[in-house]
Amino acid sequence: MKQIYAKSQVTILIVIGLLLFIVVGLVLYLTKSAIKKPIQQNVEQIQETAIDVQPIKEFVNECLNKLSKDALVLIGKQGGVIYNSQGGTLVDHPETDEGIFFVNHNNYKVAYNIKQPPTYSIFPYASNIPNYPWITFPYITKDSDEQVFYGFFGVGNIPPLTPTNGPNSMQTQIEAYIDNNMGKCIDISTFEKQDYQVEVNKSKTQSIIGSEDVRIRSIIPIKIINKATNEFTHLEEFSTVLNVRLRIFYSFIRQLVEEDISNIKFNIINPNNDRDSMSVSLIQNVNSNDDIVVMTDAKSLIYGKPFEYVFARQNRRPSLYYLRHDVIRFPHDYVIQQSDILQGQTLKAEDPDEDDHYITISPLESDVSIPALLNKPEIRFKVEVSDGQLTDHQIITIIREQ
Repeated sequence: MKQIYAKSQVTILIVIGLLLFIVVGLVLYLTKSAIKKPIQQNVEQIQETAIDVQPIKEFVNECLNKLSKDALVLIGKQGGVIYNSQGGTLVDHPETDEGIFFVNHNNYKVAYNIKQPPTYSIFPYASNIPNYPWITFPYITKDSDEQVFYGFFGVGNIPPLTPTNGPNSMQTQIEAYIDNNMGKCIDISTFEKQDYQVEVNKSKTQSIIGSEDVRIRSIIPIKIINKATNEFTHLEEFSTVLNVRLRIFYSFIRQLVEEDISNIKFNIINPNNDRDSMSVSLIQNVNSNDDIVVMTDAKSLIYGKPFEYVFARQNRRPSLYYLRHDVIRFPHDYVIQQSDILQGQTLKAEDPDEDDHYITISPLESDVSIPALLNKPEIRFKVEVSDGQLTDHQIITIIREQ
């Protein structure tokens, strides 16, 4: 009995010893791992931060700054658009589309921000002659002396400023231009010659168009590895600020465009239109009778020069003042003079583009001239105003009294 008891004690001691051995071994292992992990993390941190990334960071920031400026220059030179071939969002137009979508000027395809009114007939307004812009222009009615010069004299086609105002906004185009050209701008070959491996992923740019500046922020994931030491680091956020008051300048541009298409007597280059260092100039008849409008903000600088916004203005027809006496009666064989056709009224017209224009009176019948002998039941005369390309007219009918 004593022998069995002794064997049991020995067995218990062996089990206890094994348990102690396992516990001690496990504690030592965990302690060693806990010490080793911070050491490895410190080594990795040292490897990751040992590279001098400042030259690369400055290089990429310079790219972002240049592309941001170039985007605004294109926006300004091309009437608010950047084409697909340049990295923007607008479709490229063939040269045969000049006069429809753009005007060539200084090697830029300048988009129309003011276009001819479309075909419409909304009483009392009309886009087709001789009823354009309304039959009794500028008088409210045939018998009224009150004159009105507001109507539909064109369509504003200025691109929206931000995406909330419509597609292909200036903001969207600026961001697209930067992202589509960033890969070409970041030339990593220089750094690879310095024994670096640089991995650049596609950028994602956001812009904020403010009243006093344009702020650009671009996420460009970049990994830089020192091939000799295997040290590495990451760069991602880049930003720049441009001294361009695009938001308030855009408001100024839009205001003048709206006034120009609604008021036929409005002169877009009137010095009174200048505001807060913003000015307007005009280059007339660049493409046929189409004009180029140049707007400048002296307080917004790009590459050390004032920011310019240039857009095309499509030629629009002049409008003849209504002649109240459009049917006149004279006796047989009366000799009709020009003064008889006018009945004491003055020939006048307005042109929405400030173009020179001229007014003529001519018989519709080929065998009639002025003075004209009234030997027919009636003779019709066309009173016409022309800017050399577009016209407006009114028909005056002289009836022979029986």
